[in-house]
Amino acid sequence: MAHPSTQQAVTKLHVKNELCGLRLIVHCASKDDDLRAHVLDTGSAFSWEFESVNFIRTTVFWCNLAVRNNHLSFTAYNAAIYNRHNHWVVNEKGVFTEGHRLISEWRYGVLSVDKSHCNVGP
Repeated sequence: MAHPSTQQAVTKLHVKNELCGLRLIVHCASKDDDLRAHVLDTGSAFSWEFESVNFIRTTVFWCNLAVRNNHLSFTAYNAAIYNRHNHWVVNEKGVFTEGHRLISEWRYGVLSVDKSHCNVGP
């Protein structure tokens, strides 16, 4: 007799720094899990995964990002809605889906970066 699968659905989230020459501070959390702040150099990423089976669909992860004196916040995962985007890219304009759709802009406007020596992003 076959046993039903006991594997849980796992969701993986990924935030990548594509800010040329700037370090990015990423602090993500949910109501139950504080993932602490991480400092990302240009081209590096912060990733995490969690069991995404939540029958009442209450899991929400949000991230606060900071660079220089600028910051932004965005919802990285919300179980109450269909999450097509689990990869987030951060550049001088804000945070984007991997498909290049702007999700959230920097609070104090576009960051000034020198892209002449960087080879990151499109």
